[in-house]
Amino acid sequence: MIMSPVFVFAQSTSNKNEAVMVQVDTLIGRQDYEGALSLLNKIIEKSKLASESDYEALYKRAFCYYGLEKFENALSDVNEYLKKIPNDQARLLRAYINQELENYEAQLEDLNSFIEANPGNPDLLRWRASVYMESEQYDKAKTDITKLLQYDDSPELKGYLGLIYYYQSNPDSALLIFDEVIAKKPEYLQTYLYASSLMLEEEVYDLALKYISAGLKIEPANLSLIFYKGIALIESEKAQEGCRCLTKAFKGGMDDAGEYLKSYCYGVE
Repeated sequence: MIMSPVFVFAQSTSNKNEAVMVQVDTLIGRQDYEGALSLLNKIIEKSKLASESDYEALYKRAFCYYGLEKFENALSDVNEYLKKIPNDQARLLRAYINQELENYEAQLEDLNSFIEANPGNPDLLRWRASVYMESEQYDKAKTDITKLLQYDDSPELKGYLGLIYYYQSNPDSALLIFDEVIAKKPEYLQTYLYASSLMLEEEVYDLALKYISAGLKIEPANLSLIFYKGIALIESEKAQEGCRCLTKAFKGGMDDAGEYLKSYCYGVE
């Protein structure tokens, strides 16, 4: 539900740093953030950020820190830049940085300002809905998703709405939505994962197996569904078949299956 960041750098207006900034842009274009950072540190140290044009280097350094996953450093630079030169491009970068830092409140502050200026932007609404879900603000997430569904009735979005009901301990409404998605888009695998996970949690193992089997017809080697099938079979007292599924899932890389194997399958032939 999240957009890919695209940042466009303006040309430096400082003749003094123009050649170096061209090098910086080239290095950033190659994703050589360490190389660009070395040059930017020299520019910033030498200029002391004496003029507004010098702040371009500070913004680009924030972007390099972001690319290097040094998010605290990136946040410090972009905040300092925004104090001097407030603009949407820098606020967008800050929103991505705060996303990585899982600072939901700060992320929402910038997103809300973007949406206020662009209330119909679906990408921004999707992004904000994802932040609301991650921060467990499910009613607000539901409001954004409901708006989006008015012109994008995709199985992905409808599935998110089902998940919200699931997280709000309303399994009947969640399952109703998952069934609607399956009826409309039976080839969309993720819905079977949602529905089978819900049924496992509700301990309705026969119905869980129904969703799992339907999903495996679409993607027979899906390790999550094979893992779920193993759990459902174990809980349905079909230990031998269930342990075979758990073993297959574990060998395929599902580490969680190992705990079930230890608990239920040692000694099962």
